[in-house]
Amino acid sequence: MISHLVCALSLVVFFILQTTIFSQARLIAGSADLILLFLAAWSLQEQVKNSWLWTVVAGLLISLVSAMPFYAPLIGYVGVVAISKSLQRRVWRTPLFAMLIVVFLGTFFQQALYVVVLLIIGAPISWSQSLDSVILPSVLLNLIFALPIFAVANDLAGRISPLEVEA
Repeated sequence: MISHLVCALSLVVFFILQTTIFSQARLIAGSADLILLFLAAWSLQEQVKNSWLWTVVAGLLISLVSAMPFYAPLIGYVGVVAISKSLQRRVWRTPLFAMLIVVFLGTFFQQALYVVVLLIIGAPISWSQSLDSVILPSVLLNLIFALPIFAVANDLAGRISPLEVEA
């Protein structure tokens, strides 16, 4: 119960920061996605069991305020958490390295999904322009903010349910 409350409050805080401050801080045309970073960091925590629920909630919440079609942010966040969960089983000894890999692959996945959706609905963009102007700057910004977000999520998860220390 407490993990649901902490995750909900964290998502609200990151949602407010995302929609007010970080959406305006751009590098070329790319911006950092704090919700993506929090979901990636939260789902990498071993003791967290509710990441899929909050991924859907966050995807629906962002879908309401985004100019993208309704399903695009939801699919993007579910894909990021799927990458995170698959890496959690493979790279579990080094969660910080896993976080950087998830952020790198997840941002590429989400941004490429957005480009494909925009191409399907008829937006006049090209792959090279979107890669240079949006995807690569977004990856860079997300990688910069990945470490602080991971530290926050790791600390929150550790305070909610500390892992047992093996003797």
